[in-house]
Amino acid sequence: MKKLFFLIVFSLITGISFAQVERLNNAPIYIDDTLIVVGVRAQTTDKELLEIRTKLLKFTTIRFIEFDVIREPSSKKDVEGDIQFLSLEVDCRDGYVGRISHSFEKGDHSIQGFYRNYSKNTYNRAFFIGKLADNYIYNENKAKEDSQIELNLDQKDIDIQKIEEKQEKKTFSSRIKKLFFWKKIR
Repeated sequence: MKKLFFLIVFSLITGISFAQVERLNNAPIYIDDTLIVVGVRAQTTDKELLEIRTKLLKFTTIRFIEFDVIREPSSKKDVEGDIQFLSLEVDCRDGYVGRISHSFEKGDHSIQGFYRNYSKNTYNRAFFIGKLADNYIYNENKAKEDSQIELNLDQKDIDIQKIEEKQEKKTFSSRIKKLFFWKKIR
């Protein structure tokens, strides 16, 4: 009876741990069943870059074809310098492939990376690589506006859709802020 009890408890704990959404507090990555967001900023450490690669390999089919980082030399031995240059190429293995190269200048606090959106909404952009945060929200709204024009929706549908867009924009922008703005900008 004890063995059966321990087996059930262990199975429940294992099932719950595998059902969790993978979100790292110390690395700029977010993985759930419909959205994968990966971002790199100049202050991203080598440990965080390694965690990004590990989590993508473990939980997704997305692979890096190329991932190169050049850091500025640091005066201290234990401290990593900021990233000066980032070059990455991503293959989602479902037809979406992208490449980005970016030089981080002094004071550049932009977030470079990609997202893959698996939701079934037709107006969502499924894949994007480049500067994240503001770009994503702009492209989402532009795509929604284009789809509204093409479909010639009546006024009630447009009003309802605008309300939904405002709610979705708020939730996505808050999600991006939580994911990538956890470090205060210097």
